Amino acid sequence: MMLLAVVALVALAGLFYGSPYFTMNKIRTATMDEDTQALAPHIDQAQLRASLGSQLQTLFSAPEVAEDISPDVIAPLLDTMLMPEGIVALMKLNDRYEKPIAKVSDISGRKRNTKPEYKLHYTSWDSVVVQRAHSKSHIGELTLTRDGVWGWKLTSVALPRNLLADA
Repeated sequence: MMLLAVVALVALAGLFYGSPYFTMNKIRTATMDEDTQALAPHIDQAQLRASLGSQLQTLFSAPEVAEDISPDVIAPLLDTMLMPEGIVALMKLNDRYEKPIAKVSDISGRKRNTKPEYKLHYTSWDSVVVQRAHSKSHIGELTLTRDGVWGWKLTSVALPRNLLADA
């Protein structure tokens, strides 16, 4: 009986620890398939809006940009970014700046695993950061926050500092 209790406890701990991995897998699959319906339940719109709004305020207040672009465009830009298609584009943001490392499967040179690989690490018991496994930057870095005991929601996507220069 004691062994059964220990096995159940270990299984619950594994599920608890692994729950953001399951959520990130669902997010990645929905993003790759551009399935906005499957992606929507994994996004905390209010927190993502606040995070992106703060980042855009910082980008638009930079001296090289402040003279050319009015801060009045932040709200419509934010609305566009938070549309289903905009969120998919945000999730794929890193692809524009860094191409994933493709692994060669055999001597013919055919590529395998062209899907991006991610690494995930806890920043606290209720927050994890996800970034491209071989990334040299924080571009497109995702923050997931715990939603209940097992659930996780996307609350932040790191924008590149040169986003406006590349637009």
